[in-house]
Amino acid sequence: MADRILEPKFSTSLKWQSVNVTTQVILQLCFIAVLARLIPTDAFGVMAIALVVVGIIEMFAQVGIGPALIQNPNVRTEHKRTAFVFSLLLGVIFFFGTYLSAPFIASFYNQPMLTEVLRWIALSFIISGASVVPRSMLIKEMRFKPLFFCSSTAMVVGNLIVGLTLAYQGAGIWAYVIALLSQNTLLGIGYWIVAPSPVGLFMDKKALREMVGYGGRSTAFNFINYAASKVDTMVVGATTSNWTLTGLYDRSSYLMGLPVTVLGKLGDSVLFSGMSMMQENRVRLKSTVLSAIHGVVLFVLPLTTLLIFRAEDFTVILLGTSYLEAVPIVTILFSCVALRSFIKIGDATMRATDQLTIGAVIKLGFLISVGVGTWWYMSESNVLRVAWVVAFSTLAQTGAVALWLLFSLKIRVNTISAKILPGICLSTTVVLGAFTINIIPIEDYLSSAIKIQEISRSIFVLTHIVTSLLFAFLLMYAYPRIFDGGSPAVRRKIFDKLPLGKIKSRLTV
Repeated sequence: MADRILEPKFSTSLKWQSVNVTTQVILQLCFIAVLARLIPTDAFGVMAIALVVVGIIEMFAQVGIGPALIQNPNVRTEHKRTAFVFSLLLGVIFFFGTYLSAPFIASFYNQPMLTEVLRWIALSFIISGASVVPRSMLIKEMRFKPLFFCSSTAMVVGNLIVGLTLAYQGAGIWAYVIALLSQNTLLGIGYWIVAPSPVGLFMDKKALREMVGYGGRSTAFNFINYAASKVDTMVVGATTSNWTLTGLYDRSSYLMGLPVTVLGKLGDSVLFSGMSMMQENRVRLKSTVLSAIHGVVLFVLPLTTLLIFRAEDFTVILLGTSYLEAVPIVTILFSCVALRSFIKIGDATMRATDQLTIGAVIKLGFLISVGVGTWWYMSESNVLRVAWVVAFSTLAQTGAVALWLLFSLKIRVNTISAKILPGICLSTTVVLGAFTINIIPIEDYLSSAIKIQEISRSIFVLTHIVTSLLFAFLLMYAYPRIFDGGSPAVRRKIFDKLPLGKIKSRLTV
């Protein structure tokens, strides 16, 4: 008999997962910001390659069992027990496989340190395999409150306490490795505490076939997707012996990926879980996709504009002055933030409706484009042009995903344009804010008054944000309907909570 999963409210689920993801990003930012000042740049280069290799292997170590549990509307006890045995068995197999192949991978990249780093990180395959079922069921049931406490505890203890303590004591790259393993171990323990699942020694063949069917397609899709997002870093590492250069490019890509990670985690949990429940109801699915586009664009387009204008400031704040050389790369890659956030919505829709083949084709095109372009320009060690290749390839991928959404869900061009327009309008306020603060010599004053660059630049960025918000309020007050995206009820519901009568009546008109 299938376990009955009640469909939770999107608002509650989104609230807790938003808190969860935001907390994770803040904690990770703190960890990386301090770690970047305690370990050398080339250590990030080595870890970049190790994490990409492990990330790719881990997809096959789980064969999409987690997504299969989430997507399947009729999960039974047999599915859970079989998923546990199968995932744990694969975790052990892939651990030993990575342990034995690590020297060959290290030889390919001409970096002996990769051998031991890969062997230790490969322990995460066993840890992840043992916790696939409880984690997947928490996401399926949208129980994001316990997920929040599990992830927060694991990151604080694993990264901030264990990792930074070791880094401060001079452990170098091993501080990063042990922090990662500590975090994964604590996560696994937390999942089992809040969502205990059935275990066993035997597998149900029927349940396994059902999960591997969808899981195999999901794995292929996720593999191509992950490889496409990391192929530039892998090729950079493979075509240069300068691990500092690899570290600079990897940290640039990391900064670009931070906002996308937030949207990606929300898409992989809230959107994917919710859409899986309504996959047969195309009307609700279409409405959910449009609402997601509207909400994401309202936040991400202005954020992307801010990141481009303040790329140097964010680089210094998060990584330190030793990474100033990476600013041109960071600026180009920041242009991809809004595009990749839109792509995440398309990814969640494809996975929820089992349209993984078309998704894989789109990702494969992006993978080939970035891979060939990166290899071509790395022949002259030109990572700046590699960044441009990534930007233009991302733009092409966004167009392909948009076309699929339009035709698959029968969305009109004017409808999706109405959802995007509010974000464009808010982006103009960020541009106005940039020109305004540049007229007044605020930056020069802060630099002379505050000698610590991270603090002065943080205040300058905050000034830009406040100025942009002021322009945004004036624009919203003058033309409140311009931010509706075709849904005035949402705006009225939000601003109806304001205590100020005149402003409230104007914004809820």
